[in-house]
Amino acid sequence: MNKKVFIILFTLATTFANAQWADFGFRIGMGPAKISDDILMRRGITGYNFSAYINYGFTQTESYLRNTFYLQTGVSMIRRGGYFSQTYSGYALGAIREGFFNLWYAQVPVLASFKFNLPKIPYVADVPQLHAFIGPAVSIGLFGDTRERKVAPTYTQPTENYDWENKAFDVIDRIDVNAIVGIGVHWRGFTFDIFYDHGFMVLYDEIDISDPEGKRKAFSGNNQAFIFSLGYKLPVYKNND
Repeated sequence: MNKKVFIILFTLATTFANAQWADFGFRIGMGPAKISDDILMRRGITGYNFSAYINYGFTQTESYLRNTFYLQTGVSMIRRGGYFSQTYSGYALGAIREGFFNLWYAQVPVLASFKFNLPKIPYVADVPQLHAFIGPAVSIGLFGDTRERKVAPTYTQPTENYDWENKAFDVIDRIDVNAIVGIGVHWRGFTFDIFYDHGFMVLYDEIDISDPEGKRKAFSGNNQAFIFSLGYKLPVYKNND
């Protein structure tokens, strides 16, 4: 096993070993999702995020962050994708290529999180908290579809005029590795979060033939999403009898 991977896994295992299950919750979110490709992508789709999560605290440790720092993990069902289109010049003048990606993943994040008390609301007993989080996630493609069609009026060859529809993960990689960063507010059990989710795995490769210097170069498309979510967090009750 790679030494760096071993160190990361050992650090995560040690950290969780010192953590205590603090609370758990659920969130539902939505927002703009797209594929980061300035050659083809023209507009995004509505991204969704349905999550169940567990928070692990460190209140029994001696660290000065014990009441501030916690870890969050869980599982999410997410939707990502986008629409694309391309027009051609030169020999294929008038040709149009277009389509979409509609991708559903199961995602498992591990987020380093921090919480801070906000100013007390007058006449309200509970103090609202600000929380911020950042960390990696692994996404596994479950289902979805992709469509691509091309129409070339000046060419009749089947290779230039087609309409393909496929199961998404038959034509792109099923695994994505993500980074998540966000901020939110917790009050009376309710949470409101805003977070950015960036995928690092290449969904497909395109050749940019419109480079100003005339060079052909590959460009990679990656998942991106900006999600607004609402959730509810429940404490873990212990029976001391």
